Amino acid sequence: MSTTLTVQQNLERLGKYQYVEMQMMELMGSWAYTMVDPEIKIGFGRQMYQDSVHADLLGKRIPELKGRSAHFQNISPSNEFTRLLERIWQLKGDLARMIGLYRVLKPALVAVYDSHLQSVELPADEPTAYILRHIKDEEGDHVAWAENIITRLVRDSAEKNSSAALETELSNELHATSGIWGEGKPTGTYTFKKTHEHSVAPVRDSRWKIVERPDEFTEKNWSFDTMEGKQHLLHDLLNSEFITVERMGRIIADCPDIPWQMKMDMVHQAWDEARHAEIVQRRLEELGGYVGMFNTSCWGWEQDVNRADPLERLALSNMTFESESCKHLRDWIRKARAQNDTRSAQLLEFLLADEVNHVLYGVHWIDELTKNDPERRKRVLAYPDEVLKAQHPIGVRFDETTNAQERTV
Repeated sequence: MSTTLTVQQNLERLGKYQYVEMQMMELMGSWAYTMVDPEIKIGFGRQMYQDSVHADLLGKRIPELKGRSAHFQNISPSNEFTRLLERIWQLKGDLARMIGLYRVLKPALVAVYDSHLQSVELPADEPTAYILRHIKDEEGDHVAWAENIITRLVRDSAEKNSSAALETELSNELHATSGIWGEGKPTGTYTFKKTHEHSVAPVRDSRWKIVERPDEFTEKNWSFDTMEGKQHLLHDLLNSEFITVERMGRIIADCPDIPWQMKMDMVHQAWDEARHAEIVQRRLEELGGYVGMFNTSCWGWEQDVNRADPLERLALSNMTFESESCKHLRDWIRKARAQNDTRSAQLLEFLLADEVNHVLYGVHWIDELTKNDPERRKRVLAYPDEVLKAQHPIGVRFDETTNAQERTV
């Protein structure tokens, strides 16, 4: 007897995979700003984006298999499975969260992808096999990446036994839910919202010296003309790149009902900023600097991530802060070239190319989601001035007679 999957079985499973990929993306986004380990923050920035691509690929394959109804998209395997996700989301600490995500959820997903691939009818369902092989390989890479971090965290932890017990407990609970396929259980209808208390600042490891008062922060007084100035500015930029990974994660976790393509843009930005953090730290260290050598500030975080309207967040962070960053990067590139600092100039040009796109993400989504709501548009565009008052960064100014595609940064 053939063990190959029917079209209907494929549809049901692909929808469940999509749900799990999206939930894992939101878990990472929700956690990033409270994770202490910077390597984890950077990894989350990459993997949020990769999991969004996985969900997108699965979502595009579903209608190709005649699953054009929304019923086939984003299917919770069971209520029990969703409650397990909620429990994992509520875990505290880097190690416990890494165990829940990378020793329980993601390995289970890799296993069902592998099992599914063994039952694919070829060449009839070759497109599904192609997608699942790609996703399985990337998820396997995520698990391998995390294993080195978990090993380090366990080694440094005083709670080794409790960590092992947590892994066993969560694995048993996953098994009891009937797992990602949810066989023998009705499709889940239970939902939970990843809500957060008021956040004053993201978490940093002990190397960082975060100042609370804006008047203590002096980086605006430095120039890229000198070596010390470069170190000051790159050091502050490094913290800003981490902040943007974290705030993009918060948007997708806090605002699950925003359009799917907007989520894709936000996690793409998180990926960009994670790469930027690596680039900037490497260049800082090449110039003799190190993390924690100067004070830095997280000013603006509190005004951003605690806003209920994601468009107000984008107006402040993308259309204002990122636009100001573009202005500074252009100045730094010009000064680096004048000094024959070719390496700095080239690296900063890559950052600038990404940052321009980030500004345009803000422009596009504010334009798109307020086109029929002038009151919301007015409120959203007024928010940066309300926060910044006398500072008045350049930002992006809308010309109401011009299409978004024609606007420039």
